[in-house]
Amino acid sequence: MYRILFFLVCWISLDGSAQDISGVWQGMLIGAVGDLEKADVIYVELKEQDGDFSGYARIELVNRSEFAIKQLVGKRNGDRLELEEKYLNSSSNVRNDPKCKLNYNVTFEEESGYLKGSFQSSDCSRYTGTVVLYRSKMSFNTEKDPASTHMWKAILARDYKKGYPSPEVRAIERTNFEFQPIYFDHDQSEIKPEFYDYLNKIARVVDGHSDLRVKVTGHTDAVGSDAYNIGLSERRAKAIVDYFLSQGIKEDKLEFDFKGKRMPAATNETSEGKQRNRRVDFEFI
Repeated sequence: MYRILFFLVCWISLDGSAQDISGVWQGMLIGAVGDLEKADVIYVELKEQDGDFSGYARIELVNRSEFAIKQLVGKRNGDRLELEEKYLNSSSNVRNDPKCKLNYNVTFEEESGYLKGSFQSSDCSRYTGTVVLYRSKMSFNTEKDPASTHMWKAILARDYKKGYPSPEVRAIERTNFEFQPIYFDHDQSEIKPEFYDYLNKIARVVDGHSDLRVKVTGHTDAVGSDAYNIGLSERRAKAIVDYFLSQGIKEDKLEFDFKGKRMPAATNETSEGKQRNRRVDFEFI
């Protein structure tokens, strides 16, 4: 439901199927070799009217001061957007200025939230590759000095390589994430394989947000002494933490607690209730 509401708000339908992509986007130009570290930075401002596009592109050499600003014109062709650059100006006349005029053929990917496709230069031989853009909160910059450092580009490259969706989509996933407990067998702290997929989803959300941490809390049923169950609940919580670490989550993004049998989720008078109490709970912090 949240995906439907989100895209109804953010994407204005023009002909019942086409989506409005007007606004500012930022991303990277990945050369044909596919080296993400060497991909240059691109900012795009687009306006659409009756299926025709106009706007500007600003291309900056990654971690360099050189840049060029181009005018953009384009149109829709089915679900694809075809854009053409026309050179306007650059930071200087040095050889490294990104003056090559590019033609883009891109599509908005609803699931990932990226505007993605191919580019090819019309005046620089064999300059082709992939362009990946996501919606930006920045204003389009026409000044000589860049609007920001390129630190965000390194984060984008990492997330894109891992197959993560755009920051906009990840923010929705974080807001609407539904937690569920992980259950354990009696007197056991081993994670059941059936919960791996769910744990991987939590790991992706946490890893996809620099400001997000997850708290893991272990619990037991009422069988056994309080001291024994404290230790068992700690082992269960630690097993989850160890799994997250194995998935590449940094240790400082993880916190764990253990309550033994002191916070049951159900009655301990039935086998079903005891199973619900042998658990680990989660929360984002």
